[in-house]
Amino acid sequence: MTPEEYLGRVRATAWHAADYLPAERLEEVHRLIDHGEPAEGLCSLAWVIVGEQIQVPGSVVDAIYEYTAGLIDDEFMPPDLRDYAKPEGDQV
Repeated sequence: MTPEEYLGRVRATAWHAADYLPAERLEEVHRLIDHGEPAEGLCSLAWVIVGEQIQVPGSVVDAIYEYTAGLIDDEFMPPDLRDYAKPEGDQV
């Protein structure tokens, strides 16, 4: 995957999550992504999900883990992020 593809996938993940989370809580996420720190932006997104205690599609959680793997140490990610993943077909 090229850096441009990676950045596009990170942005798509953040946009998908925006359908479920308050926009004002995502400002830091978008700022980090736009300023060349996409993995940190997804880490911030993970903390927003857990902090707001909002269920998001499992694909969002999967993407957060996929696009932060090897870039963000597990100790900096919320340990209970998967608790907020819902199956794709479920409504909140």
